[in-house]
Amino acid sequence: MNKGIPYLLAALVLLTWSAGWAEPVLGLFQHAQTCLAGGGDFDLLRLRCQPQPSVVYIGRATLWFWLGGIVFAVVALLGTRYKAR
Repeated sequence: MNKGIPYLLAALVLLTWSAGWAEPVLGLFQHAQTCLAGGGDFDLLRLRCQPQPSVVYIGRATLWFWLGGIVFAVVALLGTRYKAR
């Protein structure tokens, strides 16, 4: 038996094992790329594609930003109007 054959068999086993591991990962990348190219939003937690709505509601999307700004302004206004005793 040739001395290089066990090394060749070990390399083939490692290649087969790595291909078995890499195939689901590469499939996930391809699924995410297909989803994003189609204009969707890929959810990594649920591993599924969610279509993007055709209309974005700016008011609802920025509600917490504006409420936070108003609360900050009120607190800053009250903090500068009243002196600490």
